[in-house]
Amino acid sequence: MRGHKFSLICLALLAATPLMAQPDKMLLELCINGSCYGTAFVVVRNQHTLVDEDALQRAHLPLQNTQEQTIGSRHFVDMSAYDRGSQIQLDEASGRLSVTLPASAFGNHIVDLNPRPSKLTPTAVPSAFVNYALNVGTQRSDSYVYLDAGLAYGQGLLRDNPSWNPTEGFSRGLTRFEYDDTDNMQRWTIGDQYAYSSDGLGGTALLGGIGVARAFDLNPYLITFPQPTISGLLQAPGTLDVYENGVLVGQRQVPAGPFNLASLGLGAGANNVRVVVQDPFGGTTVLQQNFYGASQMLAQGLSDYAYEVGIERTSTLANGYEAGRGVLLARENYGFTDDVTAGYRVEAENGLVNAGTSVSLRLPLGVLSTGLAASDADGSSGHGSSVAYQFNDRYFSFGAGMQVYSSAYRRVGDELLPTSFLSRRVSYVDATWNPVSRLSLQISAGNTLYNGGTQQRNMGLNSALNLAGGMSLTLGLNRQLNHPGANDSQIMLNLVISFGHSSIGFNATHDGINGNSYGLSAQRSVPSDNGWGYSVNAQNGDEGASGIGQLDYQGKYGLVQLTDQRFGGQSNGSMLVSGSLVALDDHVYAGRVLQSGYALIETPGTPDVEITRENQPIGKTDADGNLLVTNLLPYQANKVGIDQNSVPLQDQIDTTDQIISVPRLGGTIVRFGVHALHAARGVLLLDGKVAQYGNATLKTKDTTMKTLIGLDGSFYFSDLPAGNYALQAETADGDMRCAFTMPNNTHPLTNLGKIACTRITGVTP
Repeated sequence: MRGHKFSLICLALLAATPLMAQPDKMLLELCINGSCYGTAFVVVRNQHTLVDEDALQRAHLPLQNTQEQTIGSRHFVDMSAYDRGSQIQLDEASGRLSVTLPASAFGNHIVDLNPRPSKLTPTAVPSAFVNYALNVGTQRSDSYVYLDAGLAYGQGLLRDNPSWNPTEGFSRGLTRFEYDDTDNMQRWTIGDQYAYSSDGLGGTALLGGIGVARAFDLNPYLITFPQPTISGLLQAPGTLDVYENGVLVGQRQVPAGPFNLASLGLGAGANNVRVVVQDPFGGTTVLQQNFYGASQMLAQGLSDYAYEVGIERTSTLANGYEAGRGVLLARENYGFTDDVTAGYRVEAENGLVNAGTSVSLRLPLGVLSTGLAASDADGSSGHGSSVAYQFNDRYFSFGAGMQVYSSAYRRVGDELLPTSFLSRRVSYVDATWNPVSRLSLQISAGNTLYNGGTQQRNMGLNSALNLAGGMSLTLGLNRQLNHPGANDSQIMLNLVISFGHSSIGFNATHDGINGNSYGLSAQRSVPSDNGWGYSVNAQNGDEGASGIGQLDYQGKYGLVQLTDQRFGGQSNGSMLVSGSLVALDDHVYAGRVLQSGYALIETPGTPDVEITRENQPIGKTDADGNLLVTNLLPYQANKVGIDQNSVPLQDQIDTTDQIISVPRLGGTIVRFGVHALHAARGVLLLDGKVAQYGNATLKTKDTTMKTLIGLDGSFYFSDLPAGNYALQAETADGDMRCAFTMPNNTHPLTNLGKIACTRITGVTP
């Protein structure tokens, strides 16, 4: 290998003979701290060594604090800029410049283990969609129609989800216009929207108005909660092996100098990170850090917010704004550090103001969250507070919390609830233990006190055991204490046996109020492509037999679901049909329910072309050469392509894949140039004789084409559109121009015959 490299250097030196003739300019192999980075132009002047800037960039040396010197057309850097214990050795005999630098001379390298795909601006193509669900039942109340319709253009989306059922009649749903500001990761909404609190002490309102909110879903690769920072220093280029909780998750080659690990992608809970650093000389260093990942927290400098104002709407069934109450909700949380996230909340409507603050602290083990709030409703003041703690790791988790409200405490939306539904104290505690991978134990308890003294308490113990052969056993014990009201105890036992996509189950239940029951269940999941699925559940108890059966078929154009059920001596059945319609490029396409962006792939005039997404086949174009591709990530880079093996050999393919971006619930058009080849050949004549040897050039509407001229004067173009052309040729017999016409036909090869050419004036044979 070294001999091969030395041969290449010698060839480079021979090629650079004019340069080497100059006493101060050389072309040498550049090696830094034992690693070589190819050849570099080197200039030695007045005991100063100057190295080509491009070569230093290949060696990952920082250039920010250096001064460039221009020699000829190249930029050079004086190596004395790195004179902090550096050593330079120039060996002209071996054609090498060896430089030894301390690690501090190198720039800081960010090692990103989870680099995010590039974000792209979607093509502005108008499109429309309708998701539909039609349900017809033997009982009148079971029938309904639900639509989710939208018109998308660029980053804007006009959307509504109307519904109808025989009992409630027509509801227009939520009518709104949404605009995705991808640069600032926020969404603007004009129209109907839900406004809610994020700290548990605030209320919720359905309003018609205007709002802006942080939209993390616009960047699905963003890790919003804190991640650990692991730093180190390499004296020479080396390798990093990164282990998370004992599992190797990444390996990177890192240049010499300081480095920082970024975007580790740790999940919530307790984590152990170990980094094994290996240098080229066999040395090994281990860096280790324990880190608690808390999804409730925000990474330092990241904010989550929503500001919404409008008129309250009592429910989606009320098509207008009869309440006529103005409402304002504003909230924001900010990651001040990786250990402290704090925020505020303000909400108001006619006669009511509620404001509060919250703080979350990331501890070495767990997260502690607290909140305080105060309200004033028609002159009556109230207050609320909350505290919660959560810890998770692979073997054990624990959570506890409490919310307390005074009797006069009010939130937006409380006026729509019966007073007896308003809670005054809510507390809970739960713990989960996984002593081995197959066993899980959970204990929980909760207590809720409502207005008027009504109280509900519950205690539960649940366990799950994974057995051999795909079997799992779960046992649940629950005790509920009601005041006033009857107490209840429940015992539930369930055994499930899995067979790939199918499973059967056996269950038995003891209920202190409803008596005993036992049952059998079986199910098969609907496949992700096309196919059947089913579920059956039959129960027999003290109140009689009951059951429900469901048969599903998912096809290319949607889902059909047949359901039959029997409860309390009554039977009823229903049929649900769901799917979508998409209007794009003057066509309408039927398919499954849309949940993301889509693109119309076109291969004009060429049917049955295999289309791929991320190199995986997903379908073939129809008779018009079209295929609608769904489930594309909005605003992100999506790779779509065609399988060239599915294109006839006589056809020309302009490109086999493209990187595209689509809006959220919007579409774009992607065209792949596939057309039949129309080759052309002929013979060039000059002064009545065959023009021997040379090359020829002609210009089409889109490009410039070149061909060689043979001994017999022949030329060949693999794909030439119909039209009139002026070909210019350079041959051993002289330069000439040749005019000819390519006819408009469907022949794969057209013989143009002999073409008489004219010598270009001033050129002699």
